[in-house]
Amino acid sequence: MAGQNDTQLDRIEGLLSQVLDRLSRMEERQNAQSAQLESQRAQLTEHSQRLRDIELQHAVSVATTKQEGKRLLGRWGAMFSIFLVILGAIGSVLGKAVLELIKGAS
Repeated sequence: MAGQNDTQLDRIEGLLSQVLDRLSRMEERQNAQSAQLESQRAQLTEHSQRLRDIELQHAVSVATTKQEGKRLLGRWGAMFSIFLVILGAIGSVLGKAVLELIKGAS
């Protein structure tokens, strides 16, 4: 009976040893996966920050482009106004000359 109990105890100890080995391997895998998850979380945070920076740069670029466009339109508007003033002055001079010719011809 004692020999039979020893073999049962040996089997139980062997099974417990296998269970402990499996638990150890599971714990090692869990630790490795946890480290990998932390690494991926850090990468995600970095990518998120880069994306925010790029979005900000894009918004600044769009705003700057709109301001430059308005400035250019303002410059062209000013040049056109000057052109109209000069054209009006030329028209006035020509009108006076034509009137003088008409008065002189009569």
